[in-house]
Amino acid sequence: MGVQLLGPLELVVDRRPVDIGSPRQRVVLAMLALNANRVTTVDQLIDAVWDDAPPASARSQIQICVSALRKLMSPEFTITTRPPGYLLEIDRAELDSERFTRKVAAAKQLAEDGELTEAADALRAALALWRGPALAGVDSDVVQRDAARLQERKLLAEEERLRIELALGRHEQITGELKALIDDQPFRERPYAFLMLALYRAGRQTEALEVGRRVRATLIEEVGIEPGQELQDLERAILNRDPVLLLPTPAVVASPKATVTPRRTADPAIPRLLPAGIADFTSREDTVAEIKQVLADGDDVALRIVAISGMGGVGKSSLAIRAAHELSDTFVDGHLYADLRPTGADEDTAALLARFLRALGVAGSAIPDGLAERVEMYRSKVFGKRLLVVLDDVTSEPQIRPLLPGSPTCAVIVTSRTRLSELSGAHRVDLDLFDEEQSLRMLSRIVGSERIDAEPEHARELVNFCGRLPLALRIAGARLASRPHWRVVSLTRRLRSEAHRLDELTHRGLVLRTNIGLTYRSLSRSAQQLFRRFALVQAPDFPGWAAAALLDTDLFEAEDILETLVDAQMLDTVLYPGEQLPRYRFHDLIRVYAAEQLLAVESAQEREDALGRLLGAWLALAEQAHRMEYGGDFTVLHGDAPRWTPPGEAEIIDNVVTWWETERRSLVAAIKQAAAAGLDEVSWDLAHTAVTLFETKGYFDDWRETTQLALELVERKGNDRGRAAMLYSLGTLHMSQQRLDEADACFTTALGLFDAVGDVHGRAMALRNMAYVDRMSGRLDRIRAKYTESLELMRSVGDRVGEAHVLCNLARIHVDDGDLDGARERLELALRISQQVRCLRMEAQVLKQFSTLYGHTEDFELARQMLHRVLRIVRDVGDWIGEAHALYSLGLVRHGEGRLDLAETTLQHALTASRRAAQEKLETEVVHALERLAAAMSDRPEAITAAQGT
Repeated sequence: MGVQLLGPLELVVDRRPVDIGSPRQRVVLAMLALNANRVTTVDQLIDAVWDDAPPASARSQIQICVSALRKLMSPEFTITTRPPGYLLEIDRAELDSERFTRKVAAAKQLAEDGELTEAADALRAALALWRGPALAGVDSDVVQRDAARLQERKLLAEEERLRIELALGRHEQITGELKALIDDQPFRERPYAFLMLALYRAGRQTEALEVGRRVRATLIEEVGIEPGQELQDLERAILNRDPVLLLPTPAVVASPKATVTPRRTADPAIPRLLPAGIADFTSREDTVAEIKQVLADGDDVALRIVAISGMGGVGKSSLAIRAAHELSDTFVDGHLYADLRPTGADEDTAALLARFLRALGVAGSAIPDGLAERVEMYRSKVFGKRLLVVLDDVTSEPQIRPLLPGSPTCAVIVTSRTRLSELSGAHRVDLDLFDEEQSLRMLSRIVGSERIDAEPEHARELVNFCGRLPLALRIAGARLASRPHWRVVSLTRRLRSEAHRLDELTHRGLVLRTNIGLTYRSLSRSAQQLFRRFALVQAPDFPGWAAAALLDTDLFEAEDILETLVDAQMLDTVLYPGEQLPRYRFHDLIRVYAAEQLLAVESAQEREDALGRLLGAWLALAEQAHRMEYGGDFTVLHGDAPRWTPPGEAEIIDNVVTWWETERRSLVAAIKQAAAAGLDEVSWDLAHTAVTLFETKGYFDDWRETTQLALELVERKGNDRGRAAMLYSLGTLHMSQQRLDEADACFTTALGLFDAVGDVHGRAMALRNMAYVDRMSGRLDRIRAKYTESLELMRSVGDRVGEAHVLCNLARIHVDDGDLDGARERLELALRISQQVRCLRMEAQVLKQFSTLYGHTEDFELARQMLHRVLRIVRDVGDWIGEAHALYSLGLVRHGEGRLDLAETTLQHALTASRRAAQEKLETEVVHALERLAAAMSDRPEAITAAQGT
């Protein structure tokens, strides 16, 4: 019973084949068998039967085919309907393709266990299952694609059997089979290699070389390519009668996993070119173990390569040399080592190959002149050897391709400051900086633990000045070790000056500046320029678009150049939780080097222009973010500083709330940098626009610091409009923190300055806030006139959100006066404006006032609905202060409803939110509300205790 796929399609029932029926039914059965015990969809069956031209009745005809096939089958296997198609349920042992797969897997395991004779027998049994080409006679392109995959598996099994037969010394018996296989598959290279080796071992060298010429002619004429590296190496080895081609001893053949091969007497040269390991190597034990496992546990099928990458000075060479020394017992035929820093040209590579060949025992007079010939001789010499090659400080993949052995018995360790992505099959190790503990341990090994333990704080300071970079730590440690009379603090004092830090990190040939410079000089001119200009960025990290501003180019070109700096390990990437795009940052010591190069190479005008574009980009983006939140340039003032935007269409801000929060530290740094550079228009404009973030999240320290810096600058520059804007911003900060007298003074001075420069919008904004201060101070007689004038001015300058905000405040006055209809009228107009311009912040404030209005009429249901909408909005826009106020109001509404338990829970949340937003006055009001609530819940003493404890 079963289905036979390895040959003409057959359905076997009661040990006899049955007539499957029409060609269409044969296609359906083949598809179901190829997907045995998995659902085959009706669409797949239709594609297999009719390709891309099915008739309208295709589905019903498939159903007819399945029904006919079911009648042919026995109870042991059948076809069931499983949407969206059909399932052939069958024991896998009843499929000859599955039996073949299991036998091949068993043979592989036998070979791995060293049981080669049994493995060959198992493969012969597997191949005996084939009765001809897979699924012969089934007319379907879809089915034949799967049949081709089965045929490929057969060929691989046949090649593996022949490889094992060769290993068993049966070269004479299989030459006929190999010739037949080549006639059948003239473009597969492995059978040619097997035949060449079989003929050579049978003493037929001339015939073996003739096969090599034949395959070259066939591939060039028919395919247009040269034979692969394996065949080329084999042909050279046959020409040279390399002893490695002789049949290995049984002890070696028995276990393909063996890691030690007896040394060959035919080639006594065992190179040992590794430099000495570094005595203070520390803290990379796990990585050493990882490298050893990768290189020692290979299966000699493919060349094993470990590629170690990391920034200059991170310890790549030390790690590679340490691991190579520890692998000496595995690679008994020796080590080759090359420092690739000075090489790169063909003549340098040729000279290096000559050195390798001499180390491998080749006489100088026998070394060919050309690079290609030296590569060929090198690969022939190392073929079959257990040799480890260490290539240190590689700059690119083409630089080392001639130096890679062609033999899978060899292994390679590569170190590079860039990530070598084109090394196929390489195991990659990315080295990072030490942590503080590792850094202190390294210093202790160099200097002595007594000196480090005696000054732990200064030792930690030293580690931070070195940026936890192993090379910098080694230099600092060497300086201390050579001066036993120095205390640790003696060196930390010298390193505190950033301008001289690289000068101090030098000791007897160990020069950190030179180390960084090697990578810098390997960069393209545009990458060097970007590297230098990134020193202008004073933020702790920066977004990718900063590269476009610094280079004055589009985002895509800048990103390509930026990534070369990342690949060269000159920039680190950091991805914050919840972020989609990475940010970039310098290592501290690399930043110092970049700053040196910036001053040395770029003119003052070039530096000024680049900084102007960078700050102009910050300003343009902050302006855009404000527009996205407020629906336009509402309730904000702008100066005439130049903006910079990248050429072409570029969407940098995706989620405005996330953008503000992610860029906060960079925005603050940009404002400080603009102030330090004397750029007054950029400074005050960016500081004023950033209030959009500072106000809603309660970043009052940032707000105060940036505003004060900008204010001092505009005062020095005599910039009256900038001064007015900063006094207005500072007054708003005082107002938010309930320092009403300071706020009033700022607004009064700002109003006079706005009038002096003729800024109507500024006057409208100042009057609005002055009226609010008057209300909070109890000066009720002044409020209405200021709000009324502010409203008129807001409308005249087109500030829709400012208009809505004044209407909201006027509604509050109407509520206080008992004019609820007047309040509702103004709130409805304010709500329409907010929704028209799509300003959610303003909409939340209007809805909050609606809840107050409903509270006065004791319509608590509507008040609660309003506040729930407010909470959704303020949480969406990240308004912490708005959330705290909304929760407080909702707690009061719950109290008014008589739902005291819910009121207590809500007020406790309000208390937490007010503390998070640093709203001290609101916090006091919440505590008082909790105390009133506790009094109302007098039958629950624990409520009073909880309120008092807050």
